[in-house]
Amino acid sequence: MTDTLLRRVNTTIPISSHPLYIWIQFILKTTMTAFNDFTKHLSQYHPLSEGLTEYLEESVTEKVLPKNYKLLEAGKIPKHIWYLPSGSARVHRVDENTAEDLTLWYWQNELILPLDGLFSQTPARTTISLDQQSTVIALSYIHLKHLNHLFPEYYLISQGYLERINQKLSEHLDLIQHAESAARYAFLMKYHSSLLLHAGLKDIASFLGMSISTIKHLRYG
Repeated sequence: MTDTLLRRVNTTIPISSHPLYIWIQFILKTTMTAFNDFTKHLSQYHPLSEGLTEYLEESVTEKVLPKNYKLLEAGKIPKHIWYLPSGSARVHRVDENTAEDLTLWYWQNELILPLDGLFSQTPARTTISLDQQSTVIALSYIHLKHLNHLFPEYYLISQGYLERINQKLSEHLDLIQHAESAARYAFLMKYHSSLLLHAGLKDIASFLGMSISTIKHLRYG
């Protein structure tokens, strides 16, 4: 396909050295790398069969999306789950009383599942926004709901994933309810320090359950 396209370009440059050829090969390599990362992420819960891998390869879409792009908006019915090979996505909602934008969670380099509304196909109460330009792999709910019937190992993968996410959410809730501000900030620096490179400090403070002045004091002294 690449060679055919390049033959239409009138050039004396060898095909393997042509900038268009190099660019196409880069895109193909990047795409395969992202998908391989996706299947590797899933396989930590249970090995993927060849059939499941092929089904996912045919079913997913991959896009490069800009910073602040909303994967999901509050009030909309979730239609996808996503995999983020790098970067982070913020889960947030607007407080009805104060109109403050509250950060509830960050997804980082992992499978992103709407916190509500996906399996019930009801409007979500939260928004999911990208914190930076990111390559995103998406799998539609239509394809997702057939996995249980087609591939028995999907049950083990999904249960392993849900158990891990429940554990992380529980640990985070315990942290913001019972730990001192300094301990919360120490936790951020130990496990989520990359957030400070691209996420807003106000949003991180909200995520940690502290004021912007407190996190500034902890960060800058």
